[in-house]
Amino acid sequence: MKVFKNLSITAAALLLTLPAISGHHEEGAKDPMMKNVMTAKKWVEAGYTSKDKAMKMVKKYMAEDGYNYGSRFIGFGFYYDPNSEDRLVDGVIEGSPAAKVLKVGDKFVSVNGVQATKENWDNGKLTFGGAPGGKVEVEVLRNGKTIKRSFKRGMVNPKSTKSQVLDNINDAVAEDWPAIDYKIIEVAGNPKEKVVYVWSWNKSMNTLYNKEAESNVVTRFRFNDDGQVVALSNLSEELLVQNQLGFRLTR
Repeated sequence: MKVFKNLSITAAALLLTLPAISGHHEEGAKDPMMKNVMTAKKWVEAGYTSKDKAMKMVKKYMAEDGYNYGSRFIGFGFYYDPNSEDRLVDGVIEGSPAAKVLKVGDKFVSVNGVQATKENWDNGKLTFGGAPGGKVEVEVLRNGKTIKRSFKRGMVNPKSTKSQVLDNINDAVAEDWPAIDYKIIEVAGNPKEKVVYVWSWNKSMNTLYNKEAESNVVTRFRFNDDGQVVALSNLSEELLVQNQLGFRLTR
């Protein structure tokens, strides 16, 4: 994974940078690309500011057929609530290894013989991490019956629909949402591809571990002809954030 030290987005002939348009909002408002650039900047700012503002931006500017593409990772591809005592499967990522063996509502009983308790999850005894292709044996409770399943770790390509993005925002705690601090460093647009990049910096509180962490994030927006976001993705310093939370990459 690459960690940004000094990231910059080159503004070549096709790119329109934020400083170039900052003094021309009235003229830019008539230009579809300028509108997209402004929308992208407002979207990122809303995401750092409040749950309510983030919700409004998604409702207004995300296309009904749009997708939010998450960071790829090696694993199984399911969602759960880390604060819950019960290890329930809240969602399964389409096309992931987990999609073949898990269903929403499954409750983990054990993983590789380790009881699936919150204590074991928190102290690291119970983990799904490991090398690609590694096999994991699980027991899950489904419809009142305990069943055994096994699957191998693989590449997971998460993506969320507009309704899923809104559900995730709705489930978040409003008081924990705002960043401690943030800054929009650069915004650049490619009119030919209807793509806008927003480079931002933020410092946020991880409520699970009660620690602050800062990072750079590049958010890529792709728009349709109506100025709606059809594809959204982030490139971030995830390894740096994990280091600040006290985790280390080991083998």
